Amino acid sequence: MEESATLDCVIIGAGPAGLAAGIYLQRFLRDIRIIDAEASRATLIPRTFNYPGFGEGISGNDLLEQFRAQLQANGGRVMPGRVARIERTEDGLFNVVTESEILRSRTVLLATGVVDVDPEIEGFQAVKQEGLIHYCPICDGFEFTNERIGVIAREEHGVDEAIFIKRFSADLTLIDIEDGAYLNNVSVERLAHSDIALVQGKVSAMYTDESKRIHLRMDDGTEHSFAAIYCALGTEVRSELGTNMGALRNSQGYLVVNPHMQTGIEGLYAAGDITNHLSQITVATGQASIAATAIHNRLQDR
Repeated sequence: MEESATLDCVIIGAGPAGLAAGIYLQRFLRDIRIIDAEASRATLIPRTFNYPGFGEGISGNDLLEQFRAQLQANGGRVMPGRVARIERTEDGLFNVVTESEILRSRTVLLATGVVDVDPEIEGFQAVKQEGLIHYCPICDGFEFTNERIGVIAREEHGVDEAIFIKRFSADLTLIDIEDGAYLNNVSVERLAHSDIALVQGKVSAMYTDESKRIHLRMDDGTEHSFAAIYCALGTEVRSELGTNMGALRNSQGYLVVNPHMQTGIEGLYAAGDITNHLSQITVATGQASIAATAIHNRLQDR
């Protein structure tokens, strides 16, 4: 396994946060490397209308391609690969160990993001492939104003999300796929108070019709149809590379960072959905600009 010359920064992840940080650091004339496992959550966005500057909407893949093109125009590029672990060296630097090489770096920026938790429902993934499953009402709730909306949930987080979505439509139903195993009486009362219908029970199948309306067939044979389905089962945070080094995370698994996006480990930074902040592309790119500037200033001071 080869060991590289010392870099200024290794960025792990090439979603919006990683690419934005790369653009900044390239423009700071820093020697960086971006390693990407090609699993950005942004690739799942069929079209977003709330990213500033794209009033007619843009897909996640097209947005990432524009980020990559800007990175390349500034002399940077993304290297495909997976990082197995990060090690702290005796001289205070980092060894970033990939499948094929060891990258020696003065700083590391984690931009590995999160993975949405999906239910094990027959037909769910097929509907998702059609771009008809939604995860972010902040991003696209406006597009379904006054439509019939279903929210797949199992616990309090789903109740909170349903109440948030209620602003966009009076016709809202929470589908409790665990049939009351996690929802307590307080949660049920909150739904009733917000005039949100509650359906409890196992979903045996999900499918779409010719008009792209989504149908849920319950185990008892009843069916419900919706113009939009939100999945509110939470996320799994890809924070292991940081926590394995001793970086702190909160109870939800998000890495704890300071105002400069640095974790509790000197020289180890994080940006994007991996941190405990609003899960938005604009936030991720903003955090990336803060982190990249902090990294540049840190290196310059030393």
